[in-house]
Amino acid sequence: MKGNLWKVSDLLDEWDIRFAQHYLFDLRTGFEYYGLTERVLMRMAREAGALYKINKTYRVKRSTFEAYLREQYRKENEE
Repeated sequence: MKGNLWKVSDLLDEWDIRFAQHYLFDLRTGFEYYGLTERVLMRMAREAGALYKINKTYRVKRSTFEAYLREQYRKENEE
């Protein structure tokens, strides 16, 4: 969504805007934001190639993960 947040700005709150500014997010933030469990988030992030381990902490690259989510959503709607 890079540079396109204004298109849906009426649907976003302050939490969404702050989250969109992050390049990487930690798993706890991802649990809260996406409403996924730890296992599901880690599995999906691995499948997307967006999971990184930095200093014993797992981080997820937001842009790659969200592109993966959009692709999965598109596949589900085509079926």
